[in-house]
Amino acid sequence: MTKEIITMGSINQDIFVNTKDYPKNGETVWVDSVNNQPGGKGANQAIALTKIGGKTKFIGAVGVDAHGENMIKNLQKHGVDTEFIVSKKGINTGTFIVILDSTGENTMLGTLGANNHLSDDDIIKAFDQTNADYLLLQLETSKASIMTALKIAKEKNIKVVLDPAPADGYDEEFLKYAYLITPNQQEAEVISGIKVTDIESAEQAAHIISQKGVENVIVKLGSQGSLIYKNQETTFIQSHKVNTINTVGAGDVFAAAITVCLNNSQSLIEAVEFATAASAIKVSKKETQEAIPSYSEIQDFVKKQK
Repeated sequence: MTKEIITMGSINQDIFVNTKDYPKNGETVWVDSVNNQPGGKGANQAIALTKIGGKTKFIGAVGVDAHGENMIKNLQKHGVDTEFIVSKKGINTGTFIVILDSTGENTMLGTLGANNHLSDDDIIKAFDQTNADYLLLQLETSKASIMTALKIAKEKNIKVVLDPAPADGYDEEFLKYAYLITPNQQEAEVISGIKVTDIESAEQAAHIISQKGVENVIVKLGSQGSLIYKNQETTFIQSHKVNTINTVGAGDVFAAAITVCLNNSQSLIEAVEFATAASAIKVSKKETQEAIPSYSEIQDFVKKQK
């Protein structure tokens, strides 16, 4: 029987704004549409893990408010184990405003709210009741909570897949505990000091990142594809050409798909190929969590590409 995957991260109410124009100071711009969706990198990853085929235990925090209740119900609807999601009194549930332009690219404004208030006890309780081999982690909770999870994972010999997003949550100390890291171009530059624009610069950045203690590095190059760096050898996986509508959550799906594959004892190259297909499906749809593909959808997509 496949072991569960433990994940820790953010739970947010996302407010999506579609617009062709951005306002200047003092200017009012009428937008095309506004809609609310459940989000947060942690929640996106937990749902992706479950939909793609992993049994998932989720550590997170919400406020004692309507948004928090709705977020927990939404995770439960998708089959995520929410036993270790805690409700924090007097603190709002995380909220993000996501501004999408006509190409589907996004800019965000947000407050982490309850996400920043996970305690050591909240985290320890969950790890005490897991048999997981893998922890999927991103950086939308406090640095203290991330470090606690990393240290416990190391003590329990749990391999950490680290999605280092958002980049401003990064701390070099995290790298000592990561088995695999999946930075995009901006995040790879923050970690390595190398401006990443192409395969060659991605390889340079990956080499530097690996020297900081990470065994496996995957640098995401957007529409170009992804570079795998392992044991000083590189493999490049090209992306699939699709009509991009919404890139929000694509990195979450990518990291989750890799983790599910590794948890199923597949090779790293197989995992990245599968994750590349999964994220291609995701960006071709308008929604965020509802657009996360199932395992069978990804398999069908891969067959059609051959």
